[in-house]
Amino acid sequence: PYWAPRAAARFLELVRSKYYDGVAFNRVVPKFLTQFGIGKDYFVRTKERELTIWDDFPKDIKFEPGYISFAGSGHDSRTTELFIVMPGTSQEQLDKFGENSWETPFAVIDGDVDKSALNKIYSGYGDMPPFAKGPDSTKIYDVDGYTTYLPKNFPKLDYVDRCYVVAEVGLEDENEL
Repeated sequence: PYWAPRAAARFLELVRSKYYDGVAFNRVVPKFLTQFGIGKDYFVRTKERELTIWDDFPKDIKFEPGYISFAGSGHDSRTTELFIVMPGTSQEQLDKFGENSWETPFAVIDGDVDKSALNKIYSGYGDMPPFAKGPDSTKIYDVDGYTTYLPKNFPKLDYVDRCYVVAEVGLEDENEL
């Protein structure tokens, strides 16, 4: 959290409110990134989309596979969407992550990223428009984004079941997860 305290605090706030429960992995590009964070509930996602957080101060942290950052579209634009750097990302791309002020990693996937579940997330739809024909995030934000658009057009997407802080749910052993 010391890399990006604002991002870490916002993430924990959203996790504790169960915002990420049921969200789609809507942009999955092997050897690049996986993006998610558009809430399942229309009214909640609409409200949260209006709440931006300031950029964290740059710490010159070099991205690596498994690093997690908020996605954004400009200075102080971060809301709820996150991306995870995928295994096999080229060094050239890794060097590009973090060039924007809003791209500061705040967490990392624990363990061997190459053997993690990241590689099992469905990636058959490709990148989002205009780069490919995957899910269009603007359509996911629509009122029928989760009820019609995603199930009708992208039935194989994977979703976050639930997201929580392990130390806060009373599990003694990670095998209980």
